[in-house]
Amino acid sequence: MDRQAFLTLTTSSQWVLFLAIGLIIYSWIEKRRLFLQLGQGTFLVLALFALWVIVSGQLAVPEVEQGQAPPVEAKALAFFSGLEVTGAIAVLAFVLGRFQSSWAKTANLLLVAVGVALFFMVYQLQRIG
Repeated sequence: MDRQAFLTLTTSSQWVLFLAIGLIIYSWIEKRRLFLQLGQGTFLVLALFALWVIVSGQLAVPEVEQGQAPPVEAKALAFFSGLEVTGAIAVLAFVLGRFQSSWAKTANLLLVAVGVALFFMVYQLQRIG
């Protein structure tokens, strides 16, 4: 994969991921449900973008011989798969929030924790890619 295309995909994802995390944290500080839902929606949009990246073949992972380190494209594929997981968690958190379940806070905390982990994962990918 071309370095410029790789950086475009990962950097745009990283900025949107930062926005989603920021919206959810801001909603906790200001106690505004709208910003929580906007953050969850941003995670969902990011998951759809990741699905498009994977399905459309934007990431071509080369074959690896026995004993070689995995290529950066394989690690990026893991990152985009993680974004799809955050989309599923965001939908779950939204549904639990609509039913005013006590598990909604746990789902949102998990969403932010996984989001932060993915944020630093993509940062590391950009440094080695």
